[in-house]
Amino acid sequence: MPQGKTEPALGVHMPARQSKPRSRGLSMMIDWGLPPLHQTDIVRTAGSFIDMAKIAGSIAGLMDERILLEKLRIYREAEISTSQGGLIVELAVMQDRLQALFENLARLGFDAVEVSDNLLDWSLEEKKKAIASARHDFGFCVLGEVGKKEGELTDSQVMADLDACFEAGAALVFLEAYEFFSGESIRTGLIQSIAERFGLEKVIFELPVVILPGVSREFKHKVTAWLVSELGTEVNLANLEWDEIWIAEMTRRGAGGDTSHPEGAYHLKDFGVS
Repeated sequence: MPQGKTEPALGVHMPARQSKPRSRGLSMMIDWGLPPLHQTDIVRTAGSFIDMAKIAGSIAGLMDERILLEKLRIYREAEISTSQGGLIVELAVMQDRLQALFENLARLGFDAVEVSDNLLDWSLEEKKKAIASARHDFGFCVLGEVGKKEGELTDSQVMADLDACFEAGAALVFLEAYEFFSGESIRTGLIQSIAERFGLEKVIFELPVVILPGVSREFKHKVTAWLVSELGTEVNLANLEWDEIWIAEMTRRGAGGDTSHPEGAYHLKDFGVS
């Protein structure tokens, strides 16, 4: 679908976005173990706006394999890429079972692998080796992740970590939400620097999840609106809950109740005029 005007179902024009498979403006949904029937309904109604789905945390390692295979099939048939939670990789590293994990993820049919060190203490060289192995030995699309859930990286450490992930072959890199958006604080300067240096198509901004201390649903939406306003409607967003997909899409198009932006429906001059 080209950028520009689309034929509206209700006769009201909205800014268009690139259709799937998208190269920008990606939306990753976080899956906290959605039951397959519920998942099927979500995909049927909002699947055109979901590019990626992550089986969050260590859930993929706890779930019955038959259910996991069913969930992966549902996403695959809807052209939604799948990955596991990065914490499983961290556990595998600590147990010296990383290769076995990659083999199982490939066998099950995951499209991508997330390599994180939210809690793990390892060197950037070790991280690069894990990313390179997932890509070259197993053919995965590798999703790096930068940031900590405990403690805080300096700006220079963040930049060095991003460089390491991309040098090792990561296709995309997540920015850990709790590192950049905590409580009422947003690291605006660092985020702008990342966008300018690495571009928006290769970086995915995680939204903070409400299970973390100091994060509310209202703050999460504030972060979403800020990212769209500051970085544009095609900013890549991760950690959207299933019931936030439509809200995020309204926000992207500047047609929500609380926000807009220069490319949004409320701001485009003569939009919809023939």
